[in-house]
Amino acid sequence: MTYLLDTATWANHVTMPEVLPARIRRLLQTPEAKGLCSVSLLECAIHHRLGRLDITGELREFFAAGLAADISLLELTPAVACATNELPVDFPGDPFDRAIVATAACLGLILVTADPAIRQTQACPVEYYPFRPSRLNR
Repeated sequence: MTYLLDTATWANHVTMPEVLPARIRRLLQTPEAKGLCSVSLLECAIHHRLGRLDITGELREFFAAGLAADISLLELTPAVACATNELPVDFPGDPFDRAIVATAACLGLILVTADPAIRQTQACPVEYYPFRPSRLNR
């Protein structure tokens, strides 16, 4: 495994892959396993409840479709939880972003993200793409 997907990248890949840049779509279409933090499931559930993640069907169906054979769910470990406190002082406070970046750093994975704030912190290797939807998807 080389890559870890941030929540928005994963959700967009599942629901509307055409909005992702071609090079990111190619990366996501490879058969190599990609990581997804289990906290991304909770983040998506919250976004769905708040109306920021519009999906067709039930949330369970979205999760089932998104957790395809090439997606490995990565759990929050004590090492990752501790690493969230070791991120740079200027790192954004969002607990989901902190857990995702700490996971990438602890496991030596490249985080696929469109978040410029994460990229700027240089807290983990990043495969950045310049796209920032106003919602996770529409």
